[in-house]
Amino acid sequence: MAAASLDGPHAVSVTRRLVPEPGPGEVRVRVEACGICGSDLHFYHRGPLFPSTSPGHEMAGVVDTIGDGVEGFASGDRVAVEPLASCGHCHACRTGRDAACPEARIFGVHQHGGLAEYVTVPARRLFPVAADLPPVLASLTEPMAVAFHGLRRGALEPGQRVLVLGAGTIGLLATKAAIALGAQEVFLTARHPHQAELGRQLGATRVLSEGEATREGLYRLGCDAPIDLVVETVGGDAQTLGDAVTAVRPCGTISVLGLFLGDVALDGMSLFVKEGTVAWSNCYARSPEGADFEAAADMVSRYRDELAGLATHQVPLADVQRAFRLAADKKNGTVKVTVLP
Repeated sequence: MAAASLDGPHAVSVTRRLVPEPGPGEVRVRVEACGICGSDLHFYHRGPLFPSTSPGHEMAGVVDTIGDGVEGFASGDRVAVEPLASCGHCHACRTGRDAACPEARIFGVHQHGGLAEYVTVPARRLFPVAADLPPVLASLTEPMAVAFHGLRRGALEPGQRVLVLGAGTIGLLATKAAIALGAQEVFLTARHPHQAELGRQLGATRVLSEGEATREGLYRLGCDAPIDLVVETVGGDAQTLGDAVTAVRPCGTISVLGLFLGDVALDGMSLFVKEGTVAWSNCYARSPEGADFEAAADMVSRYRDELAGLATHQVPLADVQRAFRLAADKKNGTVKVTVLP
C-alpha cells in the first residue's frame, strides 16, 4: 500500500508498506480521509519522534477486515478512529481518561497513522459515522472530540459566556460546539480574515481581530461582558494563557486545549485574587455521560452544512508534501487540509 513517511524536518514522502493485518480485537480500516493537525505540523517542522512513521490521526474510513473476537462491526461500515492505544488497566484508563495513561500511544505519532491507504486499530477505538457523511467531514470527528472534551473540562453550562482564543480548526469547532451546548454568547479571536469569516458563519457573537485581541482589549471585553469560560486553543510559544487570565471573570474557568512547547507564565496573583480554575485538556475521554468521540460524531453529522467550510483543501496522498506546505501557511486561506489516500 501507499503510505506517507516522515523522516525528518520537512522530509515527508510517499513510500510502500505491507498492508497491515488485524490481530485479535482489531479492525483494518481503509482510510478515506485524514486531516493534517497542528501537532502534525510541529513534527513536520522539528522532526518526528519516531522517524519513518506515517503521520496523521484525524482519520475516517471504511471497515475493511475484522480480526478475531470483534463484534458490532461489519465490512463496509463507515467509521471515525479514536487514535489512541493505552494499557487499559491503570487508573486513567479505568476512569475513561485513556489519553492520560502513562503508556498512551497516539497513531501518527508513536506508531503508523492515517496518512496511508490502510490502518489497523483496536475495535474499541472505532465510532460509527453517518453513511452519507462526506469523508472530509467525517475526519473532523477527531478535532471536534478535542473541542468537545475541552468544553467538558471547562464545565461549560448553558447560558454562560465563552471566549475562544484562536480560530484554527479547534477554535472554530469549539465555537460551534459551545453554541450547540447552549452558550449565551461566544467571542472568538482570529488572526486571518478567512478565519474570522468562518467564525461569524458558525455563529460567533463577535470576532476580535488580532489588533483588538490585545491584553488591554481582552481586559475591557471581560469588564463589559464577564467571561465565564475561556477556551485557549493556540499553544505553541504564544502568550495566550496570560490573555486568558486577564479576560476570565472572578471564579471563572480557563480550559487549555493548545499544546505549549515550553514553560508558560501564569499571573499567579490574578488567578489567586479571581480564584480562577485552569483545566488542562488532553485529547478526549469517556465518562458516564458517554464518549467524547461519540458526541463529536453526532455533532459533525448534525452541523455538517455549517462545518463544510472548514474543509478548505483536499490533496491526494501522492502529493502529501504539498499538503503539508499548504497546511503550514494559513495566509493562503487554509483551515483544514485533508489528505485523501
